[in-house]
Amino acid sequence: MADKYEQVLELAKRRGFLWNSFELYGGTAGFFDYGPLGAMLKRRVENIWRDIFVINEGYYEIEAPTIGIEDIFIASGHVGGFSDPLTECQKCHEDFRADHLVKDIIENPDTLSSEELTDIIGKNNVRCPECGGKLGNVYEFNLMFKTAIGPGGKRIGYLRPETAQGMFVDFPRLVKFYRDHLPFGATQIGKAYRNEISPRQGVIRSVNSHRLKQRYSSIRGTRHIRNLRRSLIWP
Repeated sequence: MADKYEQVLELAKRRGFLWNSFELYGGTAGFFDYGPLGAMLKRRVENIWRDIFVINEGYYEIEAPTIGIEDIFIASGHVGGFSDPLTECQKCHEDFRADHLVKDIIENPDTLSSEELTDIIGKNNVRCPECGGKLGNVYEFNLMFKTAIGPGGKRIGYLRPETAQGMFVDFPRLVKFYRDHLPFGATQIGKAYRNEISPRQGVIRSVNSHRLKQRYSSIRGTRHIRNLRRSLIWP
């Protein structure tokens, strides 16, 4: 399967759909440029999305900044919980997902704390899969890109890890726009950024992915929701 995937990716590069970014300077994992045909294909997918939600369903499209202030991501839980457990090899200094290393030892390792994962790794003598070295304590690695807003770095910001935040933060404005009437829908198309530990699967798990999001606000169980579900079952 991996060989087949690599063949498809190489074909996409040769035909001008997808290229590794920064190739002239050696490149880095998780970044891609859309070539001429790739950019055309991406726009067609976006237009299909708009046909479904904006034209057919009557949603309105919004566009929010790709950088948000820290308060937003504290409220959404991303600052405290948008992280993966990592452990570093003390010999080769490679980083690994700790829960992936113990998935054959214990069920549902993704529910364990860093301390519990450290204890399991130590008791079962789990070693580095690359060089066999000893693994260090597990720590939480936040997947958001942190930045500073304004001179002096007095206000902390983050690149958005998904495109939903803008629709949630703008909800009071959207309610007024729709004249305090439910139901209503909003959609957004744009970039999201995640500091992936192991970028893979091409643009599916890339660092800067292009996302299409829709949010629908209604009274639960309305007829429109049931009709919307049926309309999304494509032939």
